[in-house]
Amino acid sequence: MTKRRGNGSRQADIAREAGVSQSTVSMVLRGSGDLSRISPETQRRVISAARRLRYPTNAPQQRDGAERRATPHLLGVHTFEPIFPTSAWDYYFEFLQGIEEQAGLEGCNLVLFTASRDEDGVRRIYRDGVSTLRQAAGSVLLGHHANRDDLVQLAQDGHPYVYIGRREVPEVDLCYVGGDYRSATGRIVDDLVAMGHRGFAYLGEAIRHEPQVDRWDGFSATLDRFGLPVPVPAFVQPDQLTAQWLDAALAGGATAILVESVGLLRVLAAMAGLRGLTIPADVSVVLLVDDQGGEFSPGQWASLRVPRNAMGRRAVRMLAGLLADPTGEHERQVLLPCAHHLAPTAAPPRPKT
Repeated sequence: MTKRRGNGSRQADIAREAGVSQSTVSMVLRGSGDLSRISPETQRRVISAARRLRYPTNAPQQRDGAERRATPHLLGVHTFEPIFPTSAWDYYFEFLQGIEEQAGLEGCNLVLFTASRDEDGVRRIYRDGVSTLRQAAGSVLLGHHANRDDLVQLAQDGHPYVYIGRREVPEVDLCYVGGDYRSATGRIVDDLVAMGHRGFAYLGEAIRHEPQVDRWDGFSATLDRFGLPVPVPAFVQPDQLTAQWLDAALAGGATAILVESVGLLRVLAAMAGLRGLTIPADVSVVLLVDDQGGEFSPGQWASLRVPRNAMGRRAVRMLAGLLADPTGEHERQVLLPCAHHLAPTAAPPRPKT
């Protein structure tokens, strides 16, 4: 039977509007579009059609489930970054776009919390012991450098929240939606080995959070599986990277370099140019993140693709479920699959002469 909502719209209507099958609509609205390998563009088209037809997927309900809440939940969005993104090319823009899209489908309102920054430039949730998120029914949190004390305090205060990005805090059963960077990095190494690469080097960020650790673990575990040597990684700030490191990596037999951040890649590319090296003829380079619209965009460099929009949408779905049924059984820790491509800066290594 075709599902129909109170406003008369059906999934079949959404399918016609979006130009897709009804099964595709069902998978996207259930939040399983990524697992079903439905493209981000198709998922966005389905969501836009659902919103135009006013077909909410999982609007928060009263605890007995009998009827929808008369007042939509107010969801907070807090980033630990110094500023909210103002450009469509900002790293966090697609996260926020996914959050907004799914909040509309869930029948929730959003408010951005822009707390003042501490001495390190990080936006803190608590000020003088009081949470800035207290007006919201629950919150979605994101940011590269989370304040762990804030995460613990929020949980102790009973404020429901979902973090975008895998974070493990021993004191808290933290809900998160992240990317499966470990598996994705392993698949990149699989493909590079299939190309013929046997020597690798690794450039990682100096500050190691769970996403950075997952990338390194996927890299090293896959080399172990192939019986290949695991290089000593360089975990450094971009301004600490030296041309001597590149010289030593190449002299040690590295034909492929994996890089965790755009900042590190920028320095590495400059050093390769000064050395007269051509990428990928002399060395293959893969960026373990994507730089949408930037100088190292996926069309210009081999890279891992972070499912930002899908992560934002899944985080809102998870939070809406927690608010609708606080005592129910819910997925609390989700890792979404990441895509990658190796053109144009990864190629088979030159034959040894």
